[in-house]
Amino acid sequence: MPDKIIPASYNEHSIKTLKWNGKDTRLLIGDCLLLQVRRSSKTWLVRRRIDGKTSITTIGKHPDLSLKGARKEAAKITEASTVSVINIEQLVAKYMSEVVERKHKRPELAQGYMDRAVLPLIGTQKVRDVTRAQLVSLIQNYSKRGARTADQLRSNLKKLFSYAVELGYRDSNPMLEVSSRVTGYEAKPRERVLTDEEIKDIWAWKNNKQGWQRTETNARMLKFLLLTGLRISEARLGYQDGDKWIVPKELSKNGKAHWVYLTETAKQQLPLPDCTATNIQAWLRRKLGLDNDDRYTPHDLRRTCATRMADNGVEPFIVERVLNHKLEGVMAVYNRAEYEKERIDASIIMEKVILELL
Repeated sequence: MPDKIIPASYNEHSIKTLKWNGKDTRLLIGDCLLLQVRRSSKTWLVRRRIDGKTSITTIGKHPDLSLKGARKEAAKITEASTVSVINIEQLVAKYMSEVVERKHKRPELAQGYMDRAVLPLIGTQKVRDVTRAQLVSLIQNYSKRGARTADQLRSNLKKLFSYAVELGYRDSNPMLEVSSRVTGYEAKPRERVLTDEEIKDIWAWKNNKQGWQRTETNARMLKFLLLTGLRISEARLGYQDGDKWIVPKELSKNGKAHWVYLTETAKQQLPLPDCTATNIQAWLRRKLGLDNDDRYTPHDLRRTCATRMADNGVEPFIVERVLNHKLEGVMAVYNRAEYEKERIDASIIMEKVILELL
């Protein structure tokens, strides 16, 4: 085997005229491209280091493979070897910046799963080396936080490794056949609405000594959601315009701009606390008790608003307009009315129900 590498600068013509000089020789044509010259052949090689070891790959013979073609093949192999050392931390950073932050309304949720469950355990591991068994173990360990949370992690990992396959970092997605069975989570439609006593409690909550509780401040958000039927993101990022709360189309789940009428009681809750949806959800879990399986969530306030309106005579399609739900069937095609007066009346009815209850 030749043991000498001679730096050189060659073009296609000079390579054609190269002669064997009595000893097998390797000529360095580029950063990793070599030409091995023997008595009866000229062979293209690619030299690179993988995991600290030198690897030599044969890519073809000259003149069957020209200098230009050899350089292209060498570039492909070099890129593939670079891909092979990409780790999970690098993949997550690329996925967050190029996918999640561009397309997701709440990228901080996906980032939270990565920061808490993924990066501390496998952040430095190469993407190509991660196994399905590792990921399943990671997910099941995270189940201590709850089956639904673990299933959200499972979903995020599936998307992450799907992106890795698209980029060529892996040939297959190790999460492809990992189902919710590994978390034990069963999706069930929630029907939870607040009782009269639970609504009274929200208005009665006072600040505790612990600074993190901020009970009265956070309770204003819950009151606002109950009175308006808004989602947390719509309440956080919308804005007041006179007697209306405006939700731009970018914040709306169905992509349609929305408004709700602000009663005097709703206005009293402003300004809303400056916190994320996760902050409010976590605070409410602590307030109601982590072990309370029947506890309500901030989104249940939206369902309670709709239920109370319907129970007090508001027409179903008006309730749908208040919630900015997408209408179905014929209603979606022909019923384009805004029903401004009826929506305002519905909000006033909701305020009256709450005040009478209190």
